[in-house]
Amino acid sequence: MSSLVVNNLSVAYSEKNVLKNVSFTQLEGEVIVILGASGDGKSTLLKAIAGLLVRTEGEILFDSERVLDPSEQLVPGHSRIKLVNQDFNLDDFHTVEENIKLRLLAYNQSYQEQRLKELLRLTGLATFRNQRAKDLSGGQRQRLAIARALADEPDFILLDEPFNQLDFQTKNRIERHIKNYLKKYKIGAIMVTHNGVEALEWADRILLLEKGKITRDDVPEVFFNFPRSLKEARFFGEVNKVIIGDEKIYFRPSFFSPIKDAVHAFKMDVQFVSKNHLGWYSAYRFKIGTTLVQFYSVNDISSLKTVYIRKIMLND
Repeated sequence: MSSLVVNNLSVAYSEKNVLKNVSFTQLEGEVIVILGASGDGKSTLLKAIAGLLVRTEGEILFDSERVLDPSEQLVPGHSRIKLVNQDFNLDDFHTVEENIKLRLLAYNQSYQEQRLKELLRLTGLATFRNQRAKDLSGGQRQRLAIARALADEPDFILLDEPFNQLDFQTKNRIERHIKNYLKKYKIGAIMVTHNGVEALEWADRILLLEKGKITRDDVPEVFFNFPRSLKEARFFGEVNKVIIGDEKIYFRPSFFSPIKDAVHAFKMDVQFVSKNHLGWYSAYRFKIGTTLVQFYSVNDISSLKTVYIRKIMLND
């Protein structure tokens, strides 16, 4: 098990600060998701933690030892921390098999073959084992990058939007494997994403990164149920907005009940408009006055004339 401490970290490109005094501590075996929009510094943060970027300020400690940056060592990076980044970082003129085996040189031949077969099966690349990396599709290259990162069983994993080019079934299979691997060996991981739903699925804690600064550090349930702004709320799904008099009322499509209770207390009259089937649940569109809103339900709620909602209290 390994712990990570990021202390007052700043990184600049061309004298422009991309990360500004970022600090957090990650417990052993904890999975943290860095959530933010494009350009907010998420990928930069991961590369800095991996020891691949020069820091302008601050330090990073992994198991109480400093992670050196490229100005402090000949070969950038940390041997026990593996990064799956959006650039894939593959050896393009080597085959799939060779790309994976390059990470297994310290092991005997028997283990290399065993681990290779396991990773090829996991990522669905067995039929491409002799194909050069440069000839693979984007999704196949992403799967190979994941296989390489997992090959020598790292102590800590950094995931930079690692599943954005994978089909649904492959994504689910690889996600299950990585989660089981992390849980079995109590290994920590940091994932960056702009997808709040993915953050809710993965995180023990979520760090919201905005313009290079961490603006909130909390557990997924609190982020979803008690967002501080409309922008923050919309990271985690749709938000309805209704204006009644001078009051702006916000609520999620699932924050309603046909009867009043301790949680759902604000009454609204509704008029059914349409229904959209979305698999195990449906999205129902209603009018509240002249405003269209949406409710999610597994039951048929098209006959409702009144609902009770749980408001989200936002700063907006």
